[in-house]
Amino acid sequence: MSLYALLPMLLAIRAGKRIDEIGPRKPMTAGSMMVVAGTLLPAVWHEIAALYFSCALIGVGFMLVQVAMQLLIGQVSTNDTRLRNYTLHALGLSVSGTLGPVVMGYVIEHAGFRPAFLVLVAVALVGQAGLQWVRPRLPAQGGNAGRIAIEDGSRRSTLDLLQYPELRAVFVASAVLSAAWDLHAFLIPIQGSRIGLSPSSIGWVLGAFAIATFAIRVAMPLVSRRLSEWTIIRVALLVGATAYLVYPFVAHFWMMCGLAFVLGLALGSAQPNVMNILHTASPSGRAGEALGLRSAVLNTSQVVWPLTFGVVGTALGMLPIFLSMAGAWAWPASIRAAVTCGASRAPSASTLICPHTKAACGAFAILKSTGFPADSNRLRHDSTR
Repeated sequence: MSLYALLPMLLAIRAGKRIDEIGPRKPMTAGSMMVVAGTLLPAVWHEIAALYFSCALIGVGFMLVQVAMQLLIGQVSTNDTRLRNYTLHALGLSVSGTLGPVVMGYVIEHAGFRPAFLVLVAVALVGQAGLQWVRPRLPAQGGNAGRIAIEDGSRRSTLDLLQYPELRAVFVASAVLSAAWDLHAFLIPIQGSRIGLSPSSIGWVLGAFAIATFAIRVAMPLVSRRLSEWTIIRVALLVGATAYLVYPFVAHFWMMCGLAFVLGLALGSAQPNVMNILHTASPSGRAGEALGLRSAVLNTSQVVWPLTFGVVGTALGMLPIFLSMAGAWAWPASIRAAVTCGASRAPSASTLICPHTKAACGAFAILKSTGFPADSNRLRHDSTR
């Protein structure tokens, strides 16, 4: 699982800059081909090494497709349609997140792992075919704003992006939400096996989480009329902290499904709002770079936390993992040891970009004390895409 995110963690920022320059067509094509190769490899090569190479290929391929697609959505949208379009994109991810664990659970249970990988190959080929169908309509070059940012010298170090208070806040919110999402995918199969759930039942627990993300994203246009983007994100952070406090004491299938559904509602509501804020708040011609930095932060959590909690879980069991996460999120002082960022203009804002800062409640307190927006428009600045 950590290999899936290791190379994207190292390459995402550079990839985002390059996508700003050359446009989304070539990165999306290359990324989709890497996903096809990554799903095919374990189906034809039955060694543990195949899984290592597969994780690396799929991780880099997905990162390229995702960053390019997110940039494209932001560029072709208006201020009025951007949140809706990011929500539709997130709905697609929710559909795959719903069907994937459930279908693969049944395939593994009744046919084994090799047929499961062959099913994934078929799905990846369908995605590649769809991309080839729309490929002529994708921009073959980067936008003028990206080239101008290079020529006039406004795009220097990626850390310059941290000068913008709202970008700092959205990066740390992304890190916290990603931690909650990744740890759910990592810990629930282990917890489910520990309490005796079958692979298909574990798939349904993960499916309940994905169904909730789908449901909340369908309802997001209605929700966004009543709540600001940052209010939605705050609620998601607090619900995530509560969920991890309750999880270790749940030992029944339906209760786990219910808790996964509640957590899915919270985390599913945040992602479209994060993407909308990120694109709007990023400097002109540097949206791809900002998306790459966000991807690097998210992939850092995917590398660090599976390794860390794998070691802790082996030594101490599952209960300390859940309780330590919930306790850290409830104690703001636990995340004060963050990396000081030289680009930050407000001294207290130096706590906002440490990739290892994952405590939701603590992050909420620090965000509030360092300019976390009370309203989605408070720190927004104008930019031309």
